Amino acid sequence: MIVVEGLVKSYNATRVLHGVDHAQKRGEVAVLIGPSGCGKSTFLRCLNQLEIADSGRITIGGVTVVGGKVPRTTHEREQQRQLRMRAGMVFQAFNLFPHLTVMENITRAPIVVKGKSEQEAEAFALALLAKVGLEQKANAYPSQLSGGQQQRVAIARALAMEPQVMLFDEPTSALDPELRDEVLLVMRQLAEEGMTMMIVTHEMQFAREIADRILFFEEGRVAESGPPEQIFSFPQNERTRQFVTRSRR
Repeated sequence: MIVVEGLVKSYNATRVLHGVDHAQKRGEVAVLIGPSGCGKSTFLRCLNQLEIADSGRITIGGVTVVGGKVPRTTHEREQQRQLRMRAGMVFQAFNLFPHLTVMENITRAPIVVKGKSEQEAEAFALALLAKVGLEQKANAYPSQLSGGQQQRVAIARALAMEPQVMLFDEPTSALDPELRDEVLLVMRQLAEEGMTMMIVTHEMQFAREIADRILFFEEGRVAESGPPEQIFSFPQNERTRQFVTRSRR
C-alpha cells in the first residue's frame, strides 16, 4: 500500500530527511516515534504532498510521485492529486474551517474535489459523524466543540474523501487526557476495521497497543524498525533504548 524509496528533504541548508525508505502493507498500522525535530512530521507531510521532497519516490495505492520538483505537467499534477486523495491527513491543530459548520467542513471536499452531490455527501457525512460519536453536532461550529470533538470531526473530514491510507500527525498532543482518550478510541476502531494508518505520536502505551510496526526516527533517519515488542522491550539500537527508557519515566 505504501512504498517510500530514498526520501530526502531539506529546508535551505538543513537536511531533515536523509534517504528514508519504508514499505507498508494494506491494513498495517505503523507508528513513528522519536525526539522532537527528528523528521517524523516532515515525513508525513511529504507523503501527502504538503511538502515536496528533494528526491526519492513515494507510492501510495499504486500512484507514484517523484521528488525533486514541483509538479508542472498535466500528468504530474494529476499524479499528485491522485496521491493526495489516497492519503487522508489529520493534524495536531485540527485545522477545521471556523466559518463552516461541522457538516460543511466534512462535505466541502467531497463535493468540490470528488464531484459528489450535496445529498450524497451529507448522507455519508452523517454516517461518519455517527462513527465518531458526533451525529448530534452536524450543525455546530468548531468554536462550539471541545478539542476532542474537533479532532474527531477532523478524522471524519479526512475519511469523507474515502482514503486508502490515514496519516495522523500527533493528533492528541493538544488535548487533555480525557479528550485524548476520545480520539484514541476512534483511531483504535479504524485500526480494527483494517484501515492502513501511519501515526506520529508521543503516546507510547497507545503505540505499543495499536502498532503492527514501530519506526524510531533519529536525525532524519529510521534508526530502528520492528514490532512493538522488539522496540519497547528488546531494542537493538542504543539510541532507541535511551528514548524508550526515558519515555517510561
